[in-house]
Parts: sequence; structure tokens; C-alpha cells
Amino acid sequence: MNLSHKLGEHGLYLRGVARLTPAEAESHGFATDKLSLALVGNIGSSYWPHFSQSEEFRGGAAHPLDRWSRRVAQMICADTSLQPVYPFEGPPYYPFQQWALRAETLLQSPLGIMMHPEYGLWHSYRFALLGDEFDLQSRALAESPCLSCEVKPCLQACPVMAFDTNGYDVEACAGYLQRTSEADCHDQGCLARYACPVAPELNYTAAQSQFHLSAFLNARP
Repeated sequence: MNLSHKLGEHGLYLRGVARLTPAEAESHGFATDKLSLALVGNIGSSYWPHFSQSEEFRGGAAHPLDRWSRRVAQMICADTSLQPVYPFEGPPYYPFQQWALRAETLLQSPLGIMMHPEYGLWHSYRFALLGDEFDLQSRALAESPCLSCEVKPCLQACPVMAFDTNGYDVEACAGYLQRTSEADCHDQGCLARYACPVAPELNYTAAQSQFHLSAFLNARP
């Protein structure tokens, strides 16, 4: 099976491979003969044309992206020995960020989102594939673009300054969005994220940004 080709049909990429120890696999309830974990995700808006035309997106039920991701993963794994693993199942949740840090070069950004040296802040993981036949990929060493970014516009762009060196003030962000329907964030997406100068060509489309913002607000109590 050409895994990269199969994933590409859905706008997804094999992002990297992490190697689990038998003890880790057992702690997560995985078979100890499957120790290679391939992380699958998007780069920029790569999956959006596929997801936005899907039955999950059009159906109106809750969590359409998670349900789409599950269906795609199950299709990929059909008739194989691969096991899909999802970041949205829990609690307890699988440590996808820890796995990602082992699978490819990622660095912490001031916004808390993992910075990729090539893709910037415009990437995410939709699921992982557990198996025994993945080869480990070499990781290129890279310095975080944030270290040479003196201005740090991402920390200045939020209208309620929800991001600072201490972290992300979720309540300030959500409260502003809930009471200010005319805010630019509703049309453009997170202004702090869009202020990052790394990989602007991979910025999410307006429709995708609006989808993620609506999902964030709908998940609020």
C-alpha cells in the first residue's frame, strides 16, 4: 500500500514516525508488537477542500471534523494490520504533542502552538497509525524562527491581549468573541496566529478559520 498516496487523496500527509517502547505501548493498551506510530495531519488548508465537501461537514451533527477524521482513518486501515489512534478520544487523551515532538522537528511558539520550521503555525494532527512496518525518519535540526523574531507581532495582535509570556488567557479570548460579534476574529480567524510572519502562504482559508473559531466557541460552557 502506498500510504502517502492514500493519505494524499484526502489532503493529508504522513508527518513523521515516532517509536514507542514496549512499556509505552502497553500503558496505552496497544499490542507490544506494534511500536511504530505514524502521525497523520494537514499542512496549511490541505484537507479543507475534501472535508468541506464531505457528508460529515454538510450533515450538521456535532464534531464533524473528528467524525471525518475517524472515517478516513478507518478507510486507510481497512484490510491492513494498521490501528488508528485519535487525539480526540478521551479522557484520558493520548499524548499526541509528545509523540509529535519525537516524530518531527517542532518548537514552542509564544502562542503555545507548536511551531514547525517550514510550516509555521499552520499544521495539525488528525490521527496516527500504529503498526510495525514504518521506518523511522531522520529529524532535521532547526532553530525556532521565534528566537530571531524581535518584534513578536503575534503577542501584539490580539485585541484583548490574550497571549503573553505567561500563556494563553482562554477566558479573555472566548469572552471577547462571545460579546463582540463584529470582531475581525470572526471573519479572519485568530489575529495573533495570522500575525506570525512564518509561512504566510500556508495560512488557513477564511472558511476554515471560521469553522475552527465556531467549534471553539461551541465547545464553551
